[in-house]
Amino acid sequence: MADPLGTLGSIFSTILGNPTYLLLTISGFALFALLVVVHHIHKIHSEEIFVHQAWGANWKGR
Repeated sequence: MADPLGTLGSIFSTILGNPTYLLLTISGFALFALLVVVHHIHKIHSEEIFVHQAWGANWKGR
């Protein structure tokens, strides 16, 4: 039967042992985080603006 903990340990040791793999891994995580942030910003900008009636009774919009 396969040893998942040993497999993960060998993958991490390979990544940490080679600076190129380490840089690629960090770059991949940074790119993923950037894409998530951009997606959320786009989602926020595309939403309809909600103004509570008590605050926005005299609000004219943009």
